[in-house]
Amino acid sequence: MQDITFFMQHHSGLSLAFMVTLVLLMIVQFIKQKGEAAQLSPAQVTQLINRENAAIIDIRNTTQFAEGHIIGSTSAPLAEIDTKIKKLEKFKNKPIVVVCMLGHESPKANVILSKLGFANIHTLQGGIDAWRKADMPLVKD
Repeated sequence: MQDITFFMQHHSGLSLAFMVTLVLLMIVQFIKQKGEAAQLSPAQVTQLINRENAAIIDIRNTTQFAEGHIIGSTSAPLAEIDTKIKKLEKFKNKPIVVVCMLGHESPKANVILSKLGFANIHTLQGGIDAWRKADMPLVKD
């Protein structure tokens, strides 16, 4: 402990730089964790639906949604998600799983939903493509 104190007294510039770097790393990590939703596998999504009655919000366009979607999911295309807020309001107190085609667009929707007050948001890892590959059921309109 004396060595640390001695170093800090004689190398105040380095000590300050170290502390600033440490604080910045903690801030970046906090922001990263807050901004990322939990990515769930198809099996985990199924468990969340069955155990906690999770809501599925499908952000693909309406044509893709009609070609096949998860049973009970709600269509809210990403481009329209902020205008569909009244439709999604009923899910505010439920766990939510955001679904896109490949899992790349869901984080954008997660940010929008977080700003609108939704808290328990998850993402289907790999999107509907992963759901299909896992041989999970889809329904068509």
